[in-house]
Amino acid sequence: MVVILGEDDNDRRTIQILVAALRPDIPRGALRPLRKPMSLVRNVPPQRLPSQSTKAAALLRAVDVRTPIRAVLMHEDADEVEPAHQKLIAKIEDSHRSLRWPVVAIVPAWEIETWWFLFPDAVQAVRPTWRRPDQFAGRDVGRIRNAKEELKKAVTPPGARPSFQTYTEADSIAIAERIVALGQLTPPWFARSASWETFLDKVKQL
Repeated sequence: MVVILGEDDNDRRTIQILVAALRPDIPRGALRPLRKPMSLVRNVPPQRLPSQSTKAAALLRAVDVRTPIRAVLMHEDADEVEPAHQKLIAKIEDSHRSLRWPVVAIVPAWEIETWWFLFPDAVQAVRPTWRRPDQFAGRDVGRIRNAKEELKKAVTPPGARPSFQTYTEADSIAIAERIVALGQLTPPWFARSASWETFLDKVKQL
């Protein structure tokens, strides 16, 4: 079993969908999102990291007793532009090296919404009323600040009513499903993102 830890249920389920499609050799049922332990380390001071890792180990051992764990995926948004994801990946993986299972950090920069700018067709397919977010064609989307807010603005057409249903975090699940259904997990992509390519490389190594 591969367990998935992350910031919230939407992110965990989204990652489950993407990893299942990228690694068909791992049954989707063997990818298990867990609400606990929380793996967030970005704002944790160094002196507190060992105790946090120890708590995580205890909770994961209890899971491992029931179903053996093969690897642990830990998601956390960088909340900063690329290459900030590299530093956070190192912090996550280094602070959990005491765990008995391989730890793979999944870190989008700025947020997971950054990656959705790579797939404007999949985003628009979720809600036909949305505008296609294609203003970053061929660009480095890893440089987008406040990606979630930018995506909300990008999908909202001019003159939209106050009641217009724009993007919410729960839509990430449907976007991931559309990406898979449209066969867009392989390049070329609409734009560039180093953190997305790092994610793909790490999933291949599971």
